[in-house]
Amino acid sequence: MSDCILYFVKYPHPGEVKTRLADGCSAELAAEFYRVFARKKLIEIAVTPKADVFVCYFPETMRRETVEWLGASHKYISQKGADLGRRMENAFREVFFMGYDRVVLVGSDIPGLTPDILRAGLDSLNAGSACIGPAGDGGYYLVGFHRHSFVPEVFHDMQWSREEVGQRTVNRFAALDVECTRLEPLDDIDTIRDLEEMVALGENGPLKGEVLELAQRLIRM
Repeated sequence: MSDCILYFVKYPHPGEVKTRLADGCSAELAAEFYRVFARKKLIEIAVTPKADVFVCYFPETMRRETVEWLGASHKYISQKGADLGRRMENAFREVFFMGYDRVVLVGSDIPGLTPDILRAGLDSLNAGSACIGPAGDGGYYLVGFHRHSFVPEVFHDMQWSREEVGQRTVNRFAALDVECTRLEPLDDIDTIRDLEEMVALGENGPLKGEVLELAQRLIRM
């Protein structure tokens, strides 16, 4: 059985990433934080045992720049589709077509995400199941499928960035008679307040080293 992780990233143009975070500092600093954080997190999760990692980049035109940002040693596929739901659906379809059996998709702004959580998600998947990682804001940071339990309907007609997205997705799994394992909840970074709460934990929190130092700069703005 072959496993893979889809790591969704957006090229860090100031003003086009982490816009809610930018409201509390500046577009340039928010983009720089995301640039550093996403690169560090990719290095961290790339060691997940027995799983290939694909960087799913957006926009489609930014492949060369994304490879320069995140490194040429990774596998890359572009995000394809008119909205987030279609882009996620198409990413799953692409790697299932390649022959992978168990696949999880994750965001690139989750400080608490670890290889152990990713491995747990992958290991939970069988021919009749899916998995979801609830986010603290009501959305989700991870969703996964076995190739034989893929139900793209969970991505259709969804209002993204709403607090009910996670529960609506779980309800759709139930309606489609797909067993869904819930992983441990994690918080993402959307606002300065989110960052302040993580910085307050210091090195005991999910932000470390260069990322923590940059976060401290942001909240002082």
